[in-house]
Parts: sequence; C-alpha cells; structure tokens
Amino acid sequence: RELLSPGDAYGAGAEGAGPLPDCFQSTHFGSFVRQLNLYSFHKVLGWVGSDEPGDAGGWLHFRNPNFRPDRPNLLLCIKRLTRANRQRLAAGLEVRSCQPSRFQQ
Repeated sequence: RELLSPGDAYGAGAEGAGPLPDCFQSTHFGSFVRQLNLYSFHKVLGWVGSDEPGDAGGWLHFRNPNFRPDRPNLLLCIKRLTRANRQRLAAGLEVRSCQPSRFQQ
C-alpha cells in the first residue's frame, strides 16, 4: 500500500476525484525525509526493498526504536528534535510532548 504520493496524486477513477486521503502528499521527497529525521527516524543502511516492475526504485527503510507495533506506549517517547529540545536532552532535562489537539481526541 502506498503511503507517500506526489502532491498531485489522485485516486483511481475520474479526473478531479481529489487527492488520495490516506497518503502523505509531498512533491519533495527530501522534505518528507527531513521530517522523519526531526522525529529521530533514521534510514537503515544496507536495507534494500524489492523493486517491482514499473517501480521508480526500491523501498527505503526508516527506523525509530520507539516506533514498534507491539509497544504503543513508546509513542509518547517520540519527540520533535528542535534546537531547544536537543539542548534540554543534552542537559538531562525532560522534553515534554505537546497536548493532543482537539482533532486527535
């Protein structure tokens, strides 16, 4: 299942159907990778996914030790690494998560 699509990706069907609702829409893959890195997701070196016919390339694999399907409680440990948050971590201080927005409740 595709999760990342170009900004102009549309669902199968008629023209003007609108963008696919379950895809992260980005025209610049580098921007998406930068966001992953801000949340401590890093590319797994040496991991190459299989190419399918007509595919633009292999899959890239990103990993964060706190992102595990069997441990949803670890999601609270994923923090955005801003300059201020990096300084807090270096000083041994706690980095707090933002409160969920009204859309996430």
